[in-house]
Amino acid sequence: MTVPHLSRSVLLAALLLGGCASYHPEPLPTSADLAASANHLDVARSKIALPALTRYNFDTAKPLDATGLAILAVLNNPQLKAERARLGVARAQAFDAGLLPDPQLGLSRDFPGNSAGATTSAYNLGLSYDIAALITHHAAQSAAQHAATQVNLQVLWAEWQTVAQARLLYTQITGNAARLKLLEQERALFAQRLQRSQAALAQGNVTRLDVDAQLVPLQALTQTIQQIERQQLGLQSQLHALLGLQADVPLPLAAPSEQAAPTAAQVAAALKQLPRIRPDLMALQAGYAAQEQKVWQAVLGQFPAFNLGFTRARDTAGVNTVGFGVSISLPLFNRNQGVIATQRATRAQLLADYQARLDQADADVRQAQADIALLQQQRQTLQDALPALESADAAAQQALQQGGMSLLEFINQRTALLDQRLALQANAQQRAEQILALQLLTGLGPYRQTAAQVTPSKSNAAPL
Repeated sequence: MTVPHLSRSVLLAALLLGGCASYHPEPLPTSADLAASANHLDVARSKIALPALTRYNFDTAKPLDATGLAILAVLNNPQLKAERARLGVARAQAFDAGLLPDPQLGLSRDFPGNSAGATTSAYNLGLSYDIAALITHHAAQSAAQHAATQVNLQVLWAEWQTVAQARLLYTQITGNAARLKLLEQERALFAQRLQRSQAALAQGNVTRLDVDAQLVPLQALTQTIQQIERQQLGLQSQLHALLGLQADVPLPLAAPSEQAAPTAAQVAAALKQLPRIRPDLMALQAGYAAQEQKVWQAVLGQFPAFNLGFTRARDTAGVNTVGFGVSISLPLFNRNQGVIATQRATRAQLLADYQARLDQADADVRQAQADIALLQQQRQTLQDALPALESADAAAQQALQQGGMSLLEFINQRTALLDQRLALQANAQQRAEQILALQLLTGLGPYRQTAAQVTPSKSNAAPL
């Protein structure tokens, strides 16, 4: 082989390297990226993997209900955007696992010194390939594809949870608003009565003790209102963060409407299909399938490593040779047994994790059902007792005006009615929260017919 032949080989290597990717730095952001207005939020419902949300008639000009908030949360939540970035990593890893290993090219050149008989420079050119890598290639590729599907389903589960969090915050904020309205009305009545009593005190018609007695419930109402207002401020801050909004952006909410709880038949049917409905369970299944391939890859890896190469050489005497080389490992001590044992143990752990998650999912569903049934019973009890308390309050007001009841007795009677109304409102909110939880756990409501659509063949298109 002459020098021009070597030059062509070097040129070929340079051309191969010319197809490499280039590097471009990506600096980190230096400021928050929060929307300054609700109108700046993404509302492209076609990007959402939840059919119930894509069909929703969305109007940003109107106050938002629970579904509207869920749409904005899925499309704009900063944490979800970070989760979706993980999907890009998983896809890249699956792409990398599908690539075949490159062959190895070796070139060496020797120059003679003052050696007798040396007539020319020597070289050695070799091309080799790891045949063993081809044996485990399909298993590694399948494992990476299942891992990408797992990440895809994990992102979908994160979307489900984001929807649930948006609907829960809506329920809590509107519930607090209803509670505040009730308390503000009551405080206004006590403040009005206090003003009348203070005027009567100035005229000498009542005692100072009667006036002071009304300060206690008024102050108690004020403290309760302030506590709820602080809680409301925290919930609104959480909602803005969930939507990727600046904290001071107005976000009007529509009045809530009562939701029907899933029926026992719907829940029973969902429980039977739970492994094919819940994205978190499906993600664990994909992870287990990936681990099965890793076990198979480890078993294949116990076969001897096999490397095949071809060489062309010339010594300093000008003698040209062509040959080949084969290297093979001897499976005497290692035989990949440690890797096999580790992968099998990992598979057993994933199996136990999946069974535990499946058991917990069943228990959570039944617990939510029991909570809803109990809250319904308590609601009926509260509703049954309310008319009697309202009637007693009306009678107490008349008796107070006629002097047949002391002011303290009237305050206690009025407080009992307020407590009953607050308990009824709290019961309605707790029931709504449990219905939201049951829908998330069973894949009913807005989650219906979504997870089952995410298959490995569609893993690149399901979430955003």
